[in-house]
Amino acid sequence: MFSRAVLLEQQEKLRRHVDEWRFRTRAALSELASGSGSPSPNPSAPCGPVRLRVAAADPAAAGAASLLLTAAAADDNVAVAKFVAVLAHSSVEISRFSDAASKGLYRQLLLFGHTAGDSGEALLEGEPQKMFARSIPLLLELYEVINGLVMILGNLLRQLDVICSVRDKNVRPLNSFRSLDLRTVFGSLGEGLTVFLLLDEILRHNGNVKSYLSLFSRMMSKVKSEVNIFGISVEDVDFLDQVVHNLQKIFDSGLFHRLLQVDSPLCSSIDLVRSNKKLLDAFYSCFVESSSEIILRIGSSKEFPLDRKTILHLVSLLLFFISATDETPDKKSMKLLTEMFQMVPVVYIEGGKRIVLSDLMKCYCPPELSSLPPIKEACEAFEIMKNNYLIHLNEVQSRDIQAINDALSCWSVSFQSAVHPSSQMLTEEWVRHLQKQILQGVVLADRIHLLVQSMLDLHMHLKVPLRREKAKTLCQMLVSLKSIGDLFRTRGSNIVRSLPHIINIIQSDIEQLIAPLKNKLQSEIAKVDQVSKTGFLSLLRRGSAEMETKLLDSLSLVLISLQLLEGSGSSRRQLTLSITVDILHSLGNLDVELCEVRKLLSKFRVLSNFQSLIDERTKCSFLYWRKEMLSTWLSMVYGDACKLSWLQNIIDAFSDGMSLLELGNVGPVALQSYEEDIENAVREEVVAPLCRDIETDLRLHVHSTHLKGAVVVNPTKTGVRNLSWYLRMKPLQLPFKFVDVKLLVENHLNSAFYTYSVMPNYDNKIYAEMHELGRLKYGVELDDFHLTVDALDQGFDLRRTIQRLDSFCEKYSYSIVKQMFIENDLDGQGRKNLRVLCVEHITSSTAMCTVQQISAALDAILVFLDRMLLDLDALLQSDPELDLLKNLKQLENTRVSNAHPAIQGELKVAFGKHGLGDHALDFLEQVQAIVTRIGNALGLMRILAAGCTRYTNSISRYARKSNYDLSYSTSCKALGMVDDIAEVGKMLDSEARNMEALDERIQTFAILVTYVSQKLQRNELNAMKDFFQIVPLLISSMVDHRLLHKDKLLRRAHEAKSAIHTYDGFVLGVAFVLKVLKQERSFDELNWFSSTKTQFDGETEDKDNQTDTSAARAAFTSLKLWRAAPSVRTEPQKSFDRGKRYQQEIELIECSLRLARTVLG
Repeated sequence: MFSRAVLLEQQEKLRRHVDEWRFRTRAALSELASGSGSPSPNPSAPCGPVRLRVAAADPAAAGAASLLLTAAAADDNVAVAKFVAVLAHSSVEISRFSDAASKGLYRQLLLFGHTAGDSGEALLEGEPQKMFARSIPLLLELYEVINGLVMILGNLLRQLDVICSVRDKNVRPLNSFRSLDLRTVFGSLGEGLTVFLLLDEILRHNGNVKSYLSLFSRMMSKVKSEVNIFGISVEDVDFLDQVVHNLQKIFDSGLFHRLLQVDSPLCSSIDLVRSNKKLLDAFYSCFVESSSEIILRIGSSKEFPLDRKTILHLVSLLLFFISATDETPDKKSMKLLTEMFQMVPVVYIEGGKRIVLSDLMKCYCPPELSSLPPIKEACEAFEIMKNNYLIHLNEVQSRDIQAINDALSCWSVSFQSAVHPSSQMLTEEWVRHLQKQILQGVVLADRIHLLVQSMLDLHMHLKVPLRREKAKTLCQMLVSLKSIGDLFRTRGSNIVRSLPHIINIIQSDIEQLIAPLKNKLQSEIAKVDQVSKTGFLSLLRRGSAEMETKLLDSLSLVLISLQLLEGSGSSRRQLTLSITVDILHSLGNLDVELCEVRKLLSKFRVLSNFQSLIDERTKCSFLYWRKEMLSTWLSMVYGDACKLSWLQNIIDAFSDGMSLLELGNVGPVALQSYEEDIENAVREEVVAPLCRDIETDLRLHVHSTHLKGAVVVNPTKTGVRNLSWYLRMKPLQLPFKFVDVKLLVENHLNSAFYTYSVMPNYDNKIYAEMHELGRLKYGVELDDFHLTVDALDQGFDLRRTIQRLDSFCEKYSYSIVKQMFIENDLDGQGRKNLRVLCVEHITSSTAMCTVQQISAALDAILVFLDRMLLDLDALLQSDPELDLLKNLKQLENTRVSNAHPAIQGELKVAFGKHGLGDHALDFLEQVQAIVTRIGNALGLMRILAAGCTRYTNSISRYARKSNYDLSYSTSCKALGMVDDIAEVGKMLDSEARNMEALDERIQTFAILVTYVSQKLQRNELNAMKDFFQIVPLLISSMVDHRLLHKDKLLRRAHEAKSAIHTYDGFVLGVAFVLKVLKQERSFDELNWFSSTKTQFDGETEDKDNQTDTSAARAAFTSLKLWRAAPSVRTEPQKSFDRGKRYQQEIELIECSLRLARTVLG
């Protein structure tokens, strides 16, 4: 880039030598033709050509100037080209600084010191200084923009002074000016001055900048006095202190007022302006013409998107010239100013900042002039103007809303058809149609954006209540605005592909207006040359020379314009072309075509920048300052199901405030606060009412069926809404997440049905019907209707449970089918309900634990199982009656009827016949307790796996799997990040591997089987080699214990603590021990369940045969003795019923054992 700048500088030096040689050559030829003696320089040639500023930082601008010189050099008129190039360079530089301020500087200063929710709470001590220190780069950028603009504005003012004060008739092209029309140059001057006014207004309303600067300055004073303590070099402290001092000086005096002070860099330029009457007349003439044209367009369909900013530029220019000259403007200018104030009292800039034009006049107009009647009356009447303007906006909005909707609908259909590729895509007619559609879209977006922003802001500013109908209409306009933006983004690629053809068409239209002038000027120049050659009217030779010079200058400008129209549509070319057109008009050309050319230039500017204009108009970041409207509009839309499609557009509009906050560098706290505001509004105004209405609808439907007349519903009064439409919406996209309305409704109904079903049995049936009705009517996928939980406190703490694992396994019983733990008894705690722990409780507890804590819980369960197996082995090894029990089991295998409890009565009696007492029963109960604890521990591991899986699924519902399987460290290296970040990536990879290892541990029991098998190989569990032989005795003891508890429950004097225990924990423990000991096949070979069933079936047939003979007599006797007391069941009947109960319990245990073995795999 630097070499290019050097090359351009060398080219400029070469041009100066060529210019000098050409001028001297012409002068010598003139002297020879006139017969004079010594040659002298031509006085019409400038003594020193204007030197262009060629900077390495902006080679494109230098390239544009080089293009002008090259184009004009072909016509041998470098002076005109340089005149245009110098003015164009100043205008381009001003535009560049203004764009830099608009893109970020205004919004960053507007949000300087902004906190979450803008609560106004005082910051902690030191926080303002820290925030200011972080913003020093921003303030340095502000300082650079200000100084750059001051230099450019001073240069431009001096150029204008020279243009308007030259008395030398030989300076070209100034000697050919008929009138001075430099509207574009004055517009650029106003654009630069507007930057100072806007910065002053932002700093005036945001006092945080000056306040934090003052605090930081005090801190710097202390740092300077104690430099050695803080470890900062003296040079750095001095430099920072100088920067702070300069900023304080600028802010105290005001940026705009500083331009007019005596020590201002513009002081000399302002003195020139003050004494140049012609320049002042040119300015007021430009102000009147520009204001008159804009006033005719403002508020109509012909208004351009940039007209209101142009008004701000004109006001800035007027304030500057009033302050510089200390003179009151003429009556015509004041009348136009007052009329502009009435039509546009406020202007909005980037970030939604309101600029009140009357405040500009009050604050920046000199005091001695602000008290004059014209200015004073305009400022005093401004409050009335604002109210009238709001009334006018309401009238326009009410009057034109239908027309806007119709125009938007027609434009949308036409625009989509125009952008869609077709066989006629490259025809001129198609391109012109697309050009028209783009312009209409930009104008519609600008008009809607203006109405919505102005009405919302002025209603709040003037404290005028916003009626519901008006708010609903504004909501509709906001949705239309976002729809325009979505449509442009959807079709953007096709438009960009067609954009070169669109620009070429409009350049061709401008060229058709200018090209005839070229032919006309060439013919007139030829006539003048013919007259000069014939010597006709030699007395008028001087007049013909002036005419020839004017024609040559005009022709040079025309050639420059045509050359500019052959390139791209950059902003530099547009500014240069506009300046060239103004100079052509000043020379007396383009009188008829001027308005049309300027209109085409305005279209050219809009079309070449349509993407930035659409983004600026369709992004509703100004809604951040009107956050209260989000809840209002969401509730309105929810009340009308036909407008559900508006929800996403409304959320998108308010989400645009995130980009404003991010650009303002407000910090993560403010961003998070705004995110929560949006999410809470959606949940409170859409999700919560929808959940409530669907639940109410299901209740009314079911209760009106069960309770006739209890529920009266009148659709004519309450209305009818199809709530299922709300559930068919796509998930709402927030700036940071998705909100699935259907999923949230399903979660609410699941929670409600589960909570409200803790009632009597008839309520369970009603809620089950609601459950099914919700699935059929609304298509919601609800969880299965599970067991009622009769407990007041369902809290479950995984860490506390693991610490008291022995107590937990003894206190609770596991259910395989329901995947839950049921409390065994109330344990004298004054409660009336048993606790039930389901997967949901494990899931909620898992969410509060880290990966390390879950892994530690699994390790604790493994240790507990290891200890239980060792205890069981020690118990089986130490008991002396174990061999007797084995012999008893072998005897039962040969003679089941002699020992089975179902035949002999109580199990204790059966054991007594074989010489066993209470000690054997205690031994079996101890074995049964250990096996049950093993099963409960396994159940806890299984339900923990289910809880972890459910929690993982819930938090990763919207997670998208990456297309690339790269580790964090590999990705960091691929992106070229520093080593520290790569180390962090390695730590994340390690955590990810731990997660995968944890997932494998909780998904399988293979590790337990392998662990116990290794112990057997080391002969550490020798006593358990015959464990399968005592399993039938354990089952018999369990059945007898269960039936005994059931009998006690049927009595009145049963124990308060007694309850019915489940088999699942014991059965799961038996299945696990048999599996790890590899004794499943040995137990199956006992064939105990089938032999027991066969024996029971044979005994049932014997009982049936004995009762058949007495059946007939019992029937006849019962007919005669119908008044007698009911018969009493005999002992054989009781024994028979007890046998049936034993058979059912044993079949239940057999099914549970099969299920447990299936679960263990």
